[in-house]
Amino acid sequence: MRYPTSRFLYLLLLPLAASLLLPPIAYYSDAEVVQSSREFLIPSIVAVDLLLFLLFLIDGFTIPRRKRFEARRTTDRVYSVGFAHRVKLDILVRPGLINRIRTLAYDDATEVMEVIRFPNRLMLLTGKNSIQYRLRINKRGNYTLAYTFITCYSMLGLARRVYRLPCESQIRVYPDLKAVSRYALLARKSHLGLLGIRRARRAGGDNDFERLRDYQPDDEFRHIDWKATARQNNLIVRTYQMNQNQTIIFLLDCGRMMTAEFEGRSNLDYALNSVLLLAHVALRQGDRVGLLAFSSGVRRYVKPGSGANYHRRLVQAAYDLKAEHSESNFDLAFQYLNTVSRKRSLVCLITNVIDEMNSEMIRAYLGSLAGRHLPFAVLMKQREIHALLEEEALSRELLFQQAAAADFVLWRDNVIQTLGNHGVLTLEAFPDQLDAALINEYLKIKARKLL
Repeated sequence: MRYPTSRFLYLLLLPLAASLLLPPIAYYSDAEVVQSSREFLIPSIVAVDLLLFLLFLIDGFTIPRRKRFEARRTTDRVYSVGFAHRVKLDILVRPGLINRIRTLAYDDATEVMEVIRFPNRLMLLTGKNSIQYRLRINKRGNYTLAYTFITCYSMLGLARRVYRLPCESQIRVYPDLKAVSRYALLARKSHLGLLGIRRARRAGGDNDFERLRDYQPDDEFRHIDWKATARQNNLIVRTYQMNQNQTIIFLLDCGRMMTAEFEGRSNLDYALNSVLLLAHVALRQGDRVGLLAFSSGVRRYVKPGSGANYHRRLVQAAYDLKAEHSESNFDLAFQYLNTVSRKRSLVCLITNVIDEMNSEMIRAYLGSLAGRHLPFAVLMKQREIHALLEEEALSRELLFQQAAAADFVLWRDNVIQTLGNHGVLTLEAFPDQLDAALINEYLKIKARKLL
């Protein structure tokens, strides 16, 4: 169907605008001139509008047909959440009467997608027209770009038609895999301190030699290899491997406690990114890693495995997990864990605690694992509450809010202390600081040989 453009509407209003000049003219003219001009004006406006409408119909036939267009889209195979990936869109135009077509183009983006530097106004030529832009998707999961929309204008620009070109692309948006790449790069250069990751000192057992590397300020002098130092004319130290072939099982809460958002991302997003980063570190250490995601029921289970390629399996199993507004069933999750895991493991539960009932369940279930497994509770902190405590109380209402926030923080401290009294390792961290904190705690556990 052909639609009028703003240019055509402006032309239709032009005779009406000219008629508005009649009162000023009438002021300086005699009555007979005004009367005759009024009788002539209305038929003239109608005639001009009819001619413009006829011109609109004729000009509409110059719009290219739908069959002249074809669209093809090329995207990356793997998308990382929040990262701007390149997209190439090819619009093929078959030969026709008009070889230069003025168009307005849009891609099939949803509200969670951000199209960057897309040239909407295009002059399409006969043949292949390539468009390159960037697409950022801010939520994990599966997405489909089904169509490309183009608006074609007529030769005189009075009419337009909108075409929907089939151009299906399946996109899988994975968690922040760039963090894993950054860790691997900094690990090769021994610059993990830039990520806030500290090397844990091991208590004895430095017998498993791993490699030689340059001396760092916090290295022990007894680890200096003097022969290698003399050859390289630079301080060289020996590094040793930690215990390998240990098992880590992540229990990832996907219930209502993890739906809270910080800077546009849910607690589950931060937790999943940290889990995948720590899984990469543990697999490189030679450990076995598994994952159990649950909410009202068991959502995903990946049995513990090892090897450099096992990280890909974890990513593919967990990339589309979403936090649900339902109560997490800890009973069902721990029963399932008891049936699938018999070997002593580091059981890392990542969740959030905001009420007494959930804290009591976590204490009971993790406390029951002590002895057979090594229970480890990771609790997400809420920046809004801690930021509230740092504000200056200028009103009575704010003072009451700060008192409630302080009471909540004190209650959380008591929960952490109670978990520790029952043999449960605990870690409390802000969502955006969870990566480094979780890796540091894992390295400390390995160094102390708790597992």
